[in-house]
Amino acid sequence: MDIGNTEVGKRIYSTRKCGGYTREKLSELADVSVQFLADIEKGRKSMTVSTLRRIVFALNVTTDYIVNGSEPFSENENINKILAALSPYQREQAEKLLQLFAETISHNEKF
Repeated sequence: MDIGNTEVGKRIYSTRKCGGYTREKLSELADVSVQFLADIEKGRKSMTVSTLRRIVFALNVTTDYIVNGSEPFSENENINKILAALSPYQREQAEKLLQLFAETISHNEKF
């Protein structure tokens, strides 16, 4: 068992639990088998970059956090939880709305 795999697995596990996902739900969102996800979480298996990207996208965290343990931007924890519950399409739309909102209030502050 590789120390790096163990640490990565622990971060995936804790992020999944914190986000309220079951292993089954995350495996569905990330398109991996439940057993493979369990093996990753327990540090028994490593994954490809493609799999890592699908997992971090589903969990709405950065690859830097999962791989290196760099803390996620915790000030947006509530926003992250909301976004994590959305489908990829809904998340994309929410990001567009948030960008439009930010531009609108920024514009209004100038007056």
